[in-house]
Amino acid sequence: MTQHLPNDLGQDPAHFVPHRFGTLTAPAAPPPRPHAGAGRFLVVVMLLVGLVVAGLQTLPIVGTAPPNPAPSPHRSPSVSASASTPAGTSSEPGDRLTDSRLYPLGVTGSCPEIRTVTSRDAYTKQVSALLGCLETIFEPLIEQADGTFSRVQHRFYGRSTSSPCGASKNAYAFYCEQNTTIYLSDQVYDNARYARLVVADVVIHEYGHHVQSMMGMFAAAEDVDEGRATIVRREELQVFCWTYYVFAALPSFELTIDDHNYFREVWDHTDDPEGHGSVKAQQYWGARGLAGTSLGACNTWSVPADRVR
Repeated sequence: MTQHLPNDLGQDPAHFVPHRFGTLTAPAAPPPRPHAGAGRFLVVVMLLVGLVVAGLQTLPIVGTAPPNPAPSPHRSPSVSASASTPAGTSSEPGDRLTDSRLYPLGVTGSCPEIRTVTSRDAYTKQVSALLGCLETIFEPLIEQADGTFSRVQHRFYGRSTSSPCGASKNAYAFYCEQNTTIYLSDQVYDNARYARLVVADVVIHEYGHHVQSMMGMFAAAEDVDEGRATIVRREELQVFCWTYYVFAALPSFELTIDDHNYFREVWDHTDDPEGHGSVKAQQYWGARGLAGTSLGACNTWSVPADRVR
């Protein structure tokens, strides 16, 4: 979530923990949307995920069977683009939105092993390790793509906090471009025990907004002649897609069947279609991310507006 939207919207809907997941036996008084933990098994199986969305063919997903159950405010354009018009208007190679030099590049490398969080100490260490990993992976890509690399900071807070982007109350997590900082509420930690990748999902998503900032995408979006809500959805669905691309592209995440079930549950839920896109849009861009071979799989700026609705 970025802070272009009002801060009273509650949790970032892209990161809601769904009502159902896998084989978890929920505690007596569970949070509203529990996940199951991920499991490992020695036998690698091929899982055909029953997900055919918006022209995508069913995706083959390799997993392991479980043994047990933010940025500176933008001005509002005066004229909205039509539903069939892509966001960018530049035909020059290297346009920061529609033809970013980042798009042909792919992520490679390795992140630390990710386990389900069981303590506050494990949680804070996992966040720091993930951000360190992402910076190591993206620094050469940002430089190769002629972006401006910068380190990202992170802060934890309870239910409310303030930042140079404004005050936030009940926000799940957000990125503030003005001080290049990711803010994570205690709700992230509270939900982390329900699936192995809950924390990584949030961290990668918010770091994706930092990538957009380093590549000048927020500034370029100021000049897009399109409705404000559509621009925000392009920004949010791009990092939504990048999150699952990163998960699939880095073998060290060792995705399991439970992980893929978790992804599908996240894609199947939204309380904010106006700001983050409909379930249909999340399914489309989530699947593109998992199947992507480069960061360009998540180019939300060159598609008609109805593809991000």
